[in-house]
Amino acid sequence: MSTLPEPACRYGYTVEQLQEALGDRADAFGRWMSGQTGAICDGRAYDYDACEYRETNCGPHGSVVYSHDLRRFLAGGRPLD
Repeated sequence: MSTLPEPACRYGYTVEQLQEALGDRADAFGRWMSGQTGAICDGRAYDYDACEYRETNCGPHGSVVYSHDLRRFLAGGRPLD
């Protein structure tokens, strides 16, 4: 398995990072991720104490894949149900 860069987002890898890291395996990863949960980074997070959204200084990155999912795919593991 190749060494992965640090995720660009606090939640995981961006679409651009996935395309660069996976190359021609990106379609296979997309199929592997079918039904799995991802994140959407809009550059903010909810502060439950203040009952409002706060800027995170991260993103917005849009759709993000959790790091553990990418590592599991590259290691040949199955998706988690």
